[in-house]
Amino acid sequence: MKKVIFFIPLVVFLLVHCSGLKEQKTVDTHHKYMEISLSFNTEHYPWLLGTKYPQLAVWVETVTGDRETVFVTQGAGENKWMFADERPGALPVWAGIRPGNQGVDIDAVSGATPSGEVHAIVWQIPQKYDGKKISIFIEANVSFDYNDSYTKDENDPGYSGVNGQPSVVWKSSFIVDDTSRQMTPEIIGHGQVLGNNSAIDSDMSGVTTAAELFNYMTFSYYPNI
Repeated sequence: MKKVIFFIPLVVFLLVHCSGLKEQKTVDTHHKYMEISLSFNTEHYPWLLGTKYPQLAVWVETVTGDRETVFVTQGAGENKWMFADERPGALPVWAGIRPGNQGVDIDAVSGATPSGEVHAIVWQIPQKYDGKKISIFIEANVSFDYNDSYTKDENDPGYSGVNGQPSVVWKSSFIVDDTSRQMTPEIIGHGQVLGNNSAIDSDMSGVTTAAELFNYMTFSYYPNI
């Protein structure tokens, strides 16, 4: 089994260089790590000038409240936007635990906005998480995805400028042990559309295409080899 687990990262490495799959950083495959694979559903990315991929953030939390950002796109991470000084509604849930509040260097976790059909984010799991249950969160948001609940009408209570629908949050949990596994995260709610707070709202009744930004999303956990 160990040989099989070792082979998988090698295949991933080849795919990165042969098919457009893009990793954010390298990992030591002899130690615990995760790979987050995303397949983009560009049908729901409304943009006049080509494809505008989502802003997204990935972070982990423990039951004791320890939080760590794994990855965030540069726009949200550095708070730099086209035609705007700030966009609090972009990733409001992550903004509540952003590295600036953690004392973490944003340059260590931020990266270019993903593009292409598939994207991979890899994370070397720190030893402090050994034996602990951790939850992995992904928050994603694409602009201009208006619908009947979040409209273009400035007088409508659902109006949020270019944001359209709110960010959506996915979650999966597991124990950092010696068992490899694959997980499909589930949607647990959305962020506040104007970015007025960092709470997760579980009511998804007004959210449509924003919940379909990905064709698939898979979390793969690889223990020590």
